[in-house]
Amino acid sequence: MTSSTTFTNKLRALAGASALSAATLGLTGAAEARDFRLLSGWDSSYVAVDVLTSFIETLDEAVTEGFGVNVMGPETVPPFEQFDPVSRGLFDLLFTNGAYHFNQTSVGMALDGLSGDTEALREAGIWDAVDADYQEQGLKLIAVLYDLNGYHIMLNEPVGENGLEGRRVRGTPIYHPAINVLGGSPVVLPGGEIYPALERGVIDGAAWPTIGALSYRWFEVADYMMRPTFGQVGHLVLMNLDTWNDLSEETRAEIETAAREFEIEANGLFDTLVAEESAALEAEGMSVTELSEELAGTLSSAWFSGVMDLAATQSGEAIEEIRRLATEADLDG
Repeated sequence: MTSSTTFTNKLRALAGASALSAATLGLTGAAEARDFRLLSGWDSSYVAVDVLTSFIETLDEAVTEGFGVNVMGPETVPPFEQFDPVSRGLFDLLFTNGAYHFNQTSVGMALDGLSGDTEALREAGIWDAVDADYQEQGLKLIAVLYDLNGYHIMLNEPVGENGLEGRRVRGTPIYHPAINVLGGSPVVLPGGEIYPALERGVIDGAAWPTIGALSYRWFEVADYMMRPTFGQVGHLVLMNLDTWNDLSEETRAEIETAAREFEIEANGLFDTLVAEESAALEAEGMSVTELSEELAGTLSSAWFSGVMDLAATQSGEAIEEIRRLATEADLDG
């Protein structure tokens, strides 16, 4: 058993007797008033779901009436189609990444281009700005569970003096500025096609968060992990706005207090997951390949600008304000 598996099991133990299956996760508190229905953009193979499980347990303990949640994954509604049914009240909660609903609003995706934890975002006014935008879409921002370790690129060969020049690298549009500035050519593929594409040589690398490669066994078809990492991964917990407004003032206050505290705890949980997964990947034969200092600096600035520019094509006015707040607070990479 790998160390990453050990830590994942510890997180899952927080859920008590309940366990996430391919279909449903039921978490119930002894004093709960109702069960909330949550759509998750990921199934149990993505370990961020275990951080969500811990968060739900925290809410269940913090809310006087209890906070029971029934979690349904992408087998219920595909990840890129989950925003609308939650905003319309068919489900109560959504666990997602902002890039998954770019066509509705891009403010959530913009969070991945910043450099700072949620307390820094709150102090800068960015958290409230993002919340206000989501409320216009019928949703309430409950928490941003940040993996501050961000993203990396897995490769079949080490980086060269010219970075990724001449290589085909899988990446959804948010990754394209990072891939392009390193000289690579972006290839858009669903996550489920990464393994066979690497195996057949259709692509030379793949961009992904710094957790996930182990469970998908990409170490079998990629030998290197590019460093440094870039950006940070925002896992958003959103609630249907009508559901939120129907809660008592006391319950809303309890949720907000517990969520703010857990946001910081989540940083540590992700740090441990990433460290243990990286060690496990190295044990499976993957090696770290380092960008030059010059290329690393170029990547950092290109990531922030690229994410914001892309986000501005969808939610221009809101992104302009987020960019201004981030620059003033030195959270722009």
